[in-house]
Amino acid sequence: MGFNRFNIGIVILCMLIAIIGIALVEVWSNVDYKVAKITVSLVWVILIIVLIKYVNRTNRRLKQFLENIKYSDYLNTDISNSSFKELNFSLNEILRYVRLADLEKESTHQYLRQILDQMPTGIITTTESGKVEIINRAGQDILETNSLELLSQLNKVKEGLEYKLLNLKEGTKEVISINTSKGIKSLLFQIKNVKINQRNIKIISFENIRTELDIEEEKAWRKIFRVLTHEIMNSIGPIRSLTSSVLKIFALDDRIKKVSQLKEEDIEFAVTGLKSIDNRNQGLSSFVADFKKVMRIPEPNVEKANINEFIDETLPILKEYCTSKNIRLEYKRLTKSEFILIDKEQITQVLINLVKNSSEAINTEKGEIKLKAETQNNSLNLSITDNGQGISLDHQSEIFIPFFTTKKEGSGIGLSVSRQIIRNHHGELNISSQENKGTTCKITFPVI
Repeated sequence: MGFNRFNIGIVILCMLIAIIGIALVEVWSNVDYKVAKITVSLVWVILIIVLIKYVNRTNRRLKQFLENIKYSDYLNTDISNSSFKELNFSLNEILRYVRLADLEKESTHQYLRQILDQMPTGIITTTESGKVEIINRAGQDILETNSLELLSQLNKVKEGLEYKLLNLKEGTKEVISINTSKGIKSLLFQIKNVKINQRNIKIISFENIRTELDIEEEKAWRKIFRVLTHEIMNSIGPIRSLTSSVLKIFALDDRIKKVSQLKEEDIEFAVTGLKSIDNRNQGLSSFVADFKKVMRIPEPNVEKANINEFIDETLPILKEYCTSKNIRLEYKRLTKSEFILIDKEQITQVLINLVKNSSEAINTEKGEIKLKAETQNNSLNLSITDNGQGISLDHQSEIFIPFFTTKKEGSGIGLSVSRQIIRNHHGELNISSQENKGTTCKITFPVI
């Protein structure tokens, strides 16, 4: 309807121009109509100007609309035009998709930023020109700086530090000592060169190894970083591709398609693509939520607990889980009372995680899990032993790495969270296993 009104307006203006044109020929052919010549000529010129403005008005609005999208100026984007209601609706839909894509991009950026700020390792990303794009919270704390805009500013921390980092080969490590207000720090630097959007980016990771350093945990964090990058890129890639495909449905040769050019299958593809984008976003959100569980384990609210009484309180939950899978659970109590300082809620969760893992490893009809408490050298040992399929030797060194799992439905955070909880209780969690013979999880607590 709106397009018809536009056509009618064009036809009327053209007819008026034609009629005035004929009249113009008539008056100019007669030498006596001097005033009429001027009047008719002005009217004819005015009608032509009106026609040009009438046609260009929509073009100008479309041009402004596209330029505003180009520069992300959504607040000033207004293409309201009563002559093109359908076109206006389509363009506003495209604008909505572009806004959603920008919001998705910003959301992903915030995910990455939050994750980087939770990492204990300092991270700096810099361009070829030496401009620092990202420095996480750990990096600021280690270097004792509030901001870092250029890599050359590291020379203020230590003379020649920029040169050493720029010449550090990828895959190698170098320990550099710096003198800070908190004393001398020995920083272990590593470099990773990546190419993103045709830009060469240098990722500098570093940590203070002068404090207590566990080599195995250091390796685990690197593996986490690889898993993290892999998971995020697996989500960002499809999101970017699908967003681009959906936008292409509504544009042809950098021009916005008319509604009449859209097919039903195009709309169906757009809806399917948006659903896929939403699914990938939910998967990424779930991954980040799991990562936060690993990074934000609360400090234990400890209380004095009798180990026998604590196990008696927890045992019904564990037995209920095992009974549902036809697994027999046995508990061997201590002969005398022993007391430990624990957060009952956290340790209960650890026991549930370990029993759950044991039950999932059992593939025999006569499944058994044995829970035993014993004291040794002023320590309390709590062991969980199963007769399951065991853990292969290749995987035993990786089972505490966050997000490492051999199960299809597993998140890979249970054991890493459990070990961290136990360490927060000044204890230790160790696992020994033999393939096809079973696994033993041993928790050691200091006895009061």
